[in-house]
Amino acid sequence: MRSLLLLAFVAHATCRLHTLRAPPVHALATRPATQQRSLAPLCTALEDDRGANMMEEGMYNFNKLLIDSVYDLICLIYNKNDLSKNSIAECTARFYVLETVARVPYFAYLSVMHLRETFGSRVPGDKDRMRTHYAEADNELHHLLIMESLGGNSSIVDRTLAQTMAFGYYWYVTLVYAVDEQAAYHLSELIEDHAFNTYDTFLEKNEAALKTMPVPAIARKYYEEENPFLFDLFCTVVEPETEPFAIANRPKLQSLYDVFVNVRNDEREHWKTLCNLVQYDSMSGTGQGVISTAIKPKLAIPAGPSDNDAY
Repeated sequence: MRSLLLLAFVAHATCRLHTLRAPPVHALATRPATQQRSLAPLCTALEDDRGANMMEEGMYNFNKLLIDSVYDLICLIYNKNDLSKNSIAECTARFYVLETVARVPYFAYLSVMHLRETFGSRVPGDKDRMRTHYAEADNELHHLLIMESLGGNSSIVDRTLAQTMAFGYYWYVTLVYAVDEQAAYHLSELIEDHAFNTYDTFLEKNEAALKTMPVPAIARKYYEEENPFLFDLFCTVVEPETEPFAIANRPKLQSLYDVFVNVRNDEREHWKTLCNLVQYDSMSGTGQGVISTAIKPKLAIPAGPSDNDAY
């Protein structure tokens, strides 16, 4: 109860600030009217040559330390990554834990945004952003269901660990998002980057074995049979077909290998959206290439006059 009251108080306070703060000048000049929103102070101090906002070194390093530590711990516990030595259930236990935790931030974002609406917030663009976050959560849910269908959640120890981590991380991200949206989005940017690389490594190491395994029914239903509305909704940065990871180049589901390729590419879609939210406070950015968020360089302090200059 105390946690709920604290969250309500923080959301109400930040809701007032959220609606009163004015967007930076460059936002008004480069973004559609539906995405003219204020930026958190940690990210507005300096822009790079693309006009992208950069993060304070302290916050950037803290986020990276937190996410890298949790990720390294999961990889240490779940180090079975070779299908020639381990079963598919043993290999996907890591992905089950990662997906359980990775989908939590989207719930946290929506919780805060809904609470702000309750207190009267009507920021232009929030409606579209809430729909996208719901679509992202739905996509991560199906990743989780795929891993469960492969036996990744067969151990009660794995389920308990994943659910405990997810519960704690939900409240942490909720509080961070209520105070500083860009810091919260940066946390997920780092997670999705790890997720993409983890799936990519798994695909490279196990390509031959995965191509002999069948497509789970839940994967075929999600990627081929269901209405693609929600799927298309979270793909906010459309790339040309010449790009290898473009949606148009995704493989048809002929084996489990194709399923993991699609899951890996989904993580990249989330990463692109999150990069743009951190750097431009916009889901689509400025139409330029998407790169990871950078650290704001330290500003040089001009030297004052020396003692000799007085003579």
